[in-house]
Amino acid sequence: MINENEKIFFNPGDKVKVRHFEDAPIMYVIEKVTKNISRHSSENESIFIGIKTRWFDKENRLQEAIFSTKDLIHV
Repeated sequence: MINENEKIFFNPGDKVKVRHFEDAPIMYVIEKVTKNISRHSSENESIFIGIKTRWFDKENRLQEAIFSTKDLIHV
């Protein structure tokens, strides 16, 4: 069993699925998504947005979405 406080890392190419849905498709991690914001004129801060994934839906169309790491599990 995974501890709630244990950090889970996702790397490009990892197989994942959404933890909340039993019939969720298996997806591939593409990249970590961040957004750069400027708090002051000379400082940039990188804010973590989520994990970008891709998968094929039931009609074999390529889909892409960004998920929180809390919503994903390794397959």
